[in-house]
Amino acid sequence: MTKPDIIERLQTSVPAALLLLAGMQLEVFTHLADGPRSVDELAMALGVRENRLSRLLYALVATGLLEQRESNFANSDEAASFLVKGRPDYLGDAHGLLAQLWRADLLTAQSIRSGAPAALHDFTTCSDQEMMAMLRGMHPFAVAAGRDLARRFDFSECRSIVDVGGGSGGLVAALCEANHSLRGTLFELPRNAALAADIMRSTTGGDRVSIEEGDILKAPPEGEHDAAVLRAVVQILAPPDAARAITHAVTAIRPSGSIYIMGGGILNNDRLGPQSAVFLNVTFMNLYPAGAAYTEAEHAAWLAAAGCGEPQRIVLPSGGSIIHAKRLGR
Repeated sequence: MTKPDIIERLQTSVPAALLLLAGMQLEVFTHLADGPRSVDELAMALGVRENRLSRLLYALVATGLLEQRESNFANSDEAASFLVKGRPDYLGDAHGLLAQLWRADLLTAQSIRSGAPAALHDFTTCSDQEMMAMLRGMHPFAVAAGRDLARRFDFSECRSIVDVGGGSGGLVAALCEANHSLRGTLFELPRNAALAADIMRSTTGGDRVSIEEGDILKAPPEGEHDAAVLRAVVQILAPPDAARAITHAVTAIRPSGSIYIMGGGILNNDRLGPQSAVFLNVTFMNLYPAGAAYTEAEHAAWLAAAGCGEPQRIVLPSGGSIIHAKRLGR
């Protein structure tokens, strides 16, 4: 007899994710950084009511993010590593971005019925405050992506790299931190470039990153670089714009230089995996008029048209991907 096992598993996975979000928003994990605390101590530190906070704390114990030690609560090893503000691998600032994405996912049926994104994210109309919240939310992921890129590829012979549409600049700053002979450029739209400057000043490696204003759909970055990175850029564009962005990025690198396309929105050619990319393909429909997760073959065709050799793809444990190709020529 068939049972609703998948349905029940999906239903029960949602509350746990929202508990994580609430803990990040309240900075519960940061307030437990120095060791176990009682409910009343933590409630006083957070300025909230004890009886309400205790429900969240017990629920976070059930998720595995907190541990109960007698009458006190403490961070698990994972929460201590990734959810305590100020620590190198901190991911807690992502709560604003996660909230935005998950609110958008709630509107999927509406987006399909209307034929338009029900949670439209318009970079041109959102306020500076909203844009800064998004940049800060993406920053820890950008830094982590830069560190991962530095571990997976040899940048020892690279002297100059441009991060196209790099948001906060966290990725290129992390690359500069890992490679002391490297200098970076963040190429961003004028408003984003201005907002990113504040974030860069407080990011390790950011002192070796210059900021260039521009629009990758209109013209390439200035000068010639040894490498270019497009992270989470291609997936927000319509196919003709994606092709143009890649062509302009390739134009900015020297012959035999490298281009790296990164993001969670790179699909297998059968469009059934990685699972996270399949799910993001739906999210993009709610946020952007033409953004989508594109296949490995589509990326390869755009790179070939831009003058690159055969690309190589790495699928990361998270389900995201890195596509690496070299510009042809001498």
